[in-house]
Amino acid sequence: MIQPFIVQKLISEVLSLLDPYDNMKEIIKFEDHCIKLRGNVHELRGALHFFSAGKAASYELDAILRIFEESCNYNNIGLKVAYTKDSHTVENDKIIQLEGTHPVVSEKNIEQTQLFLDYLSKVKGEDTLIFLLSGGASALLEMPQDKISFEDLKSKHKELLRSGLGISEMNKMRKSLSKVKDGKLLNFIKTKNILQLITCDIPSEKLEDVSSGPMLSSQHKDNHPFTLLGQSASLLLNNLCRDSSRIRGKIYDCSLEQMQNDLLSHLPGSNQMLISGGEAPIKLPKNSGKGGRNTHFVLSFAEIVYKNPSNRDIHIMSLGTDGGDGPTNAAGAYISYELYNSLSSRQYLEEYNSYAYFEKIGTLIKTGPTKTNVMDVRFIWRE
Repeated sequence: MIQPFIVQKLISEVLSLLDPYDNMKEIIKFEDHCIKLRGNVHELRGALHFFSAGKAASYELDAILRIFEESCNYNNIGLKVAYTKDSHTVENDKIIQLEGTHPVVSEKNIEQTQLFLDYLSKVKGEDTLIFLLSGGASALLEMPQDKISFEDLKSKHKELLRSGLGISEMNKMRKSLSKVKDGKLLNFIKTKNILQLITCDIPSEKLEDVSSGPMLSSQHKDNHPFTLLGQSASLLLNNLCRDSSRIRGKIYDCSLEQMQNDLLSHLPGSNQMLISGGEAPIKLPKNSGKGGRNTHFVLSFAEIVYKNPSNRDIHIMSLGTDGGDGPTNAAGAYISYELYNSLSSRQYLEEYNSYAYFEKIGTLIKTGPTKTNVMDVRFIWRE
């Protein structure tokens, strides 16, 4: 892989800032009979249970358990259950770990959701439940409404993934199909003593849209459990842009064309770096090649930017903060004009086959699972 030092440095910086243990240590404090969440004090009652769902579920649960064990002597500990994406588990035999498919819902997910609900049913009314939610649970945590067959549900999920709709619009549709979304997961939980910490992968940062809001209803907000935002794109951008040479860009939630036009009008100057977040969904043709939002963005934006000879000192990088970019093993890609000029991009763009392009020039970014997910992050700079 051709990865200049600055690319490696930026990737390391992002991964460090997103580490679940370091983030949670700043948010949550355990004492013998209470939990402090950013200054909000909650009394510990009954057994203390830890549940998590989403692509970061196992990593986040492992992190919070480390923090708990380092600081608290509370003995009445109940269940520790994480439901996550296949191959996103951790080595911790204290955690019950369930795995499901993502981004496409499967019959396995329905079975694993039923198991997750069975474990939740063991939490008593007098107990305390800490619930960690991250992106990805829209596909993982799923139980269709009685009148909807699994095949119809799966077909609808696939349609939405290829629709080009923004995540909030997709999740609005998903909520209408499910027994466990839009606050309906609360129907399966006896206790009201719930503390929820959310890692947000929604551009608007509307917490009821994260993973289709299993505990947060868009209609009945008076029924919401205590909920805090743990990680998000805006928090990541704020941390990345402390250096004055870095320009904090937008958190996008629009079409690829709109995002590229906006970025084109805000290109950085000499020795500056523009950093943006969010995502721009892509509507795929039926016979598309291999790739994801990030690799397609880098290649298509390079074609636009490098048409202007004065922009040939620009470097472009984009990656999914969860370590995944569509159905591939890459997080994203990097390009410079020199690399772009080494291989024609036209056919790869026409076939939506950006992964193959970057595989050939050697600049795919592969991080593996990053332990979290706050959407995509893009870096554009001049050298």
